[in-house]
Amino acid sequence: MDSSPSPAFHPLDYASVLRRRLWWMVVPVVLAIAVGAALITFLPRTYQTSTVIGVAIPSMSQELVTSAQRINPEERLRNIQQILFSPAVLERVVREEGFDRTMPVSDAIEKVQASISTNFRQDPNLPAGSIGEFTVTYTDATPVLAQRVANRIADVFVQESSVKRAVRAEETSMFIGSQVEASQRRLAELENRLRDAKEASMGALPEQTAANVAMVTGMQQQLDSTSNSIRGEQDRLSTIERNIEAIRAGAANAAAAPGAPPIASSAAARVVQIEQKINGLRGTITDKHPDMQMLNEELAAARKAAEAESARPMEDRVATLRLDPTYAGLLRDQEAARLRIRNLEREEELIRSQIATYRSRVELAPRVEQQMATLNREYQLEKDQYNNLSAKLRNAEVTENLVRNRGGEEFTVLARAGFPSTPSSPNTQRLLIISLMAGLCLGGGLALAREYLDRSIHDARALADIDLPVLGEIPRIANA
Repeated sequence: MDSSPSPAFHPLDYASVLRRRLWWMVVPVVLAIAVGAALITFLPRTYQTSTVIGVAIPSMSQELVTSAQRINPEERLRNIQQILFSPAVLERVVREEGFDRTMPVSDAIEKVQASISTNFRQDPNLPAGSIGEFTVTYTDATPVLAQRVANRIADVFVQESSVKRAVRAEETSMFIGSQVEASQRRLAELENRLRDAKEASMGALPEQTAANVAMVTGMQQQLDSTSNSIRGEQDRLSTIERNIEAIRAGAANAAAAPGAPPIASSAAARVVQIEQKINGLRGTITDKHPDMQMLNEELAAARKAAEAESARPMEDRVATLRLDPTYAGLLRDQEAARLRIRNLEREEELIRSQIATYRSRVELAPRVEQQMATLNREYQLEKDQYNNLSAKLRNAEVTENLVRNRGGEEFTVLARAGFPSTPSSPNTQRLLIISLMAGLCLGGGLALAREYLDRSIHDARALADIDLPVLGEIPRIANA
């Protein structure tokens, strides 16, 4: 038995495998290439072409058009697509190209819209005055139609964009104007409510609280002064009434108040006058002095007359007293004092009422302040909204004037669509490469699988794998 080691593996073994399984690889490759060629032959061809449209700013004051430059590319592309895919643009393209004669307008619009793609480019190296440019790409089954529709879309877009901007600017101004008018009406209504609330709460407004407190303080002082005047007049009236009653009763001690005129017309008044004289002379003369004796005699006579007078009926005495100027003056003073007291009491009542009114206003001020705060807050909010809307309206009017005078963004066709000489789909080269790679992968896989499943012996290495001794090996003899 030969116990020599097995021969080493050689890369040429792969060549032998390839030679044995050649058709397993060739047939899938040929079939894949045939399928790719069939796809290239029978798949519908589409042609794609593009037109470039530039976005430029007007040669006007930058203060009026700087808002156009602050728009980011994404927002600008979104605005462009809104105009490009608007029914006005697409329907006009469909009708001018005659698509509506072969299909409904809605289907034609959907077909054109599905065939359009856009891309915006904003380059800092663009010429002065240019904001950017965007590309409109259109895909169709024929190159002529693709070129014509792409140029038509660009022309219609440039024309409709200016109209669309003008209409949008005008509609914006009208809408904001209606909002301003509505806000102005609400503001006028709130002003009327605020004015009515102030009129209804006049005197109790928060800003009048300090004045009301000052009025309460001043009237309280006035009330104290009036009360003191009333007490003084009441004391004076009491004095006058005592004097009158003393005169009426004929009392000897019915002397007048200090400083009052002497009562000389009645007996009682005569007694008082004589007693006053006697009292005035007691410190200067004695009782034996002739003058003092004479006064004592007059006093005795006056007392008798006073007793006689007091014995008379009250009606006779009153009638006699009314003729006395002093008594009449006391009556007049009594009436005047009563009148002054009534006037002072009315004034006191009025002051008390006014104090109560002003105090109620001070107490009501916090509630009024809360109600007024709600109205003032609503009024201020509406006023701020009105000012904001007014500013927006002015901006909208400026924008509208800019658009009407070609002061907004301007679109121009920078490059018209060219004639697509080669189809964009299907891609012949790429499809052939994919077919070839698929055939090679499939063929290689089939060849390896067939070789793995094959159990026949082709060389000495296969016998070594099953532990059989090799006695000898006959090399391959080439055909003569």
